[in-house]
Amino acid sequence: MLKLKYIDALRGLAVLAVLVVHTYHFGDNAHLPALFAAFVNKGIYGVQLFFFISAFTLFLSVNARYEKEKHFTGNFFIRRFFRIAPMFYLAVIYYLWQIGTGDGFWLGDDGKVTTANIVSNFFFVQGFKPSWINSIVPGGWSVAVEMVFYLFIPFLFYRIKNTQQAAIFFFISLAIRLALDMVFHKMHPIHNDALWYLYLYYYFPSQLPVFALGILFYFVIKDNYKLTLNPCLVLITAIVLLVHLALVPVIPEHVAFTIAFFVLAIALSKREYKIIVNRFTAYMGKISYSVYLTHFAVFYWLNKFNLVNYLAGQSSTVAVFNFVIRFLLVMVLSALLSTILHHLIELPGQRLGYRIIKKRENK
Repeated sequence: MLKLKYIDALRGLAVLAVLVVHTYHFGDNAHLPALFAAFVNKGIYGVQLFFFISAFTLFLSVNARYEKEKHFTGNFFIRRFFRIAPMFYLAVIYYLWQIGTGDGFWLGDDGKVTTANIVSNFFFVQGFKPSWINSIVPGGWSVAVEMVFYLFIPFLFYRIKNTQQAAIFFFISLAIRLALDMVFHKMHPIHNDALWYLYLYYYFPSQLPVFALGILFYFVIKDNYKLTLNPCLVLITAIVLLVHLALVPVIPEHVAFTIAFFVLAIALSKREYKIIVNRFTAYMGKISYSVYLTHFAVFYWLNKFNLVNYLAGQSSTVAVFNFVIRFLLVMVLSALLSTILHHLIELPGQRLGYRIIKKRENK
């Protein structure tokens, strides 16, 4: 499969963005300048950059393999399972020890971690219930969403064949997300409304337009930037933008950010600017999955040993210095830990998957 350095770099930027926003959630950040705080909070959309890249690379991978493998569909799921499961299962076990099974915001009406909740994480179906989606592994909601998307990849690859169909799929996904949002925001199936509304942001239909943009990017690259769009689609695009700007916010912020990521990816596909595409960002991209799952543990231990605030004082300058030091420390420690886990857990897991696929193909 074609290796693109700028894709690894974008993964690196995505995980750095996630580290930035979670750095803001630890330690004393009350005195950070408002503009600075608003900026770092946008790091939450690093997850959407992950989703966008995932859709692109999955279509790239499928295109390279689907005619060469006898058992392509089964091999695809084996490959994805052994890419995701080993590290995630380790994270489930570790965070059950770290966090425990007691009360917490994410547990909602459940009140505690149940056996069903734990089992749901091992089968990657935790995304179908608000009190399961993020209550064991911090950030585990994105893994749940990603695994659901995998289920649709073979079907989508066979159905979407060009930029026009990819664009149509994006608008369909946007309409599905909007329709469900209108219905579910009127419902209150759990007592904790705050958790319910967060769930409506996290769950798969809300993220589907993000994946759709990744698929559209794949076809833009595959067709060498030649857009074959029906004038009707251009008209629909204009109407959606006008409605969004004038009347109803039909394009949610996380999708708007993904559109910006789309444009950034187009630019980097044309020229890999060193300020973004370099050895550091590419390496962070390669270990990004481990970094994503482990950095919460790094924060936990830094907090446990009172290593989240370093300079005394209550000025904005001191707050910024503390933030930067905390971020750099978390980044370095997470990268070191993730490098070890990448070689001990991730790569052996992937190799096991490859061996299983090879045996299937040789039968």
